[in-house]
Amino acid sequence: MDMLLRSFMFVPAYNRKFIEKALGSDADAIILDMEDSVPQDKRSEARHIIREYGAQKRLKEKKSFIRINPMGTPDFVEDISGLVIDGLAGFMPSKVYDAGDIVFMDRLLTFMEMKNGLEPGKLCLAPLIETTGALANVQEIACASPRLAALCFGGEDYLNDLGSVYTYQASALVVPRALIANAARSAGLLPIDTPYVDIADLEGFEKAERRAYENGYAGCLVLNPGQIEAANRAFSPDGDKVAYSRRVIEAVRASEKEKGSSVVMLDGGMVGPPMRKRAEAVLRQMEMIEKRM
Repeated sequence: MDMLLRSFMFVPAYNRKFIEKALGSDADAIILDMEDSVPQDKRSEARHIIREYGAQKRLKEKKSFIRINPMGTPDFVEDISGLVIDGLAGFMPSKVYDAGDIVFMDRLLTFMEMKNGLEPGKLCLAPLIETTGALANVQEIACASPRLAALCFGGEDYLNDLGSVYTYQASALVVPRALIANAARSAGLLPIDTPYVDIADLEGFEKAERRAYENGYAGCLVLNPGQIEAANRAFSPDGDKVAYSRRVIEAVRASEKEKGSSVVMLDGGMVGPPMRKRAEAVLRQMEMIEKRM
């Protein structure tokens, strides 16, 4: 999926001040949150604010998603009936359990897009994988709809469902991270890491997210604007990796031209088609990053 989601930041949808800051930030994308961060008595106001920003074409200033309330709740009905609007990139469904939930969302969005004069299939989905049930079904979820752009790991809710105790690098998070990354990448989606809740610990945050990047993640969910710069840095290839990727591609091309072989020795190591694919992916990402700058 050719989309930058290195820093995917939550913003309470009822707070205009925070939305303004988010739209002007360096976050790759924002999530206008209609769920956890919005008090029940503020949700109607939050929907009104989102529609207001949509009418003003402001949501197009930044790739904008909406985290909607769980299916089967009255707030979900209000979210879907009132927030399928022009200018959105898509929705982040919460408490997804299986592929059927995604299929239902896909069909419902198609109906609402047609009803509201939007192109059918225009809106993406970036569901939260935040329950043990969802993790058990993650491969099927990843393949359930062409609308899917990403799978996002909700570690806090997952640990609650598991009956675990939270520490950021808890062993309980190792398996779900790996399964989500594998399912997402196998389906051509972007795996997005769980939020790092210690907002003041930027050093620990960047180290953790750099490890996530090295293990296949494309970005992370961000809770605070102070984390954006570190997230963008953590999920971007550094200069050495970019330079090496260019050398890999040049060496393989030269070998193909001179010897008819796509395997070549570089810096004492063997380089072949898998390494070339990784190098090409690095350079594609850098192109997207440079276009954003």
